[in-house]
Formats: sequence, structure tokens, C-alpha cells
Amino acid sequence: MLHLDLYRVFEDKGIDNPHHFLKQNGFTAHTTSRLLNNKVESISFKHLEQICLLLNCSIDDLFSWKNNDKTGLYKNHELQKLKRGQPKGNITNSLKQLPLNKLNDVRNYIDQIAKSWQVKFN
Repeated sequence: MLHLDLYRVFEDKGIDNPHHFLKQNGFTAHTTSRLLNNKVESISFKHLEQICLLLNCSIDDLFSWKNNDKTGLYKNHELQKLKRGQPKGNITNSLKQLPLNKLNDVRNYIDQIAKSWQVKFN
């Protein structure tokens, strides 16, 4: 089953209050509630694009897929890419537990990734 998995993305991005974040960025209270409570049977391209732009992510980052098929029919299907493991939690909490000398290593690694990403997309 395919479903919108916004809480996972918000957690990965370190956004503690997704409801406030969406409302602050132009979503109505009703739409925000529907999106976050996974009460969505359909979602507009406008909303998908807006969320992706706000979170700097792609559409496939917003969805998760759970295969309920026991026959193995879909074991090589492209939707397998949307299977998500257990949530890893907010990265900020992981960073808080690192010693200071390791935080510098993380900063350097992030800088390297950012530079290579900017080169690719500029």
C-alpha cells in the first residue's frame, strides 16, 4: 500500500512541529490536518510541489510503500525503492550525543557533500 509519509520527512529535516510549519507556509488548517493524519485519498500537484520545495526533497521522498503481496509477484518492482526501514529519529538528537571532536568530522563531511551537490546542480 502506498501512503504519504510526511512525519518521517519532517523528522529527518528536524522540524518538530509539522502542523505549524505547514500553516506558516500557506497551507490551510484543514489541509494540514488531512495531510498529517494521512486522511488523503488524493493530493494536488500544487501541494506536492509546494511541500517538495519547502523541504528540498523529491516527490518519492514523501511516500512509503508496504507490499502486502505474499506471492512475491512484486519483489523486483520499482516501488520497492519506497519501502522504508524503521525510522532513525531526528538527526539532531544523534548529533547531540557525539563528542565535540566528532562533530567537526561531521561538519567537514557535510561541507564536502554540499560542495559536490552545488557543483552538480549549478
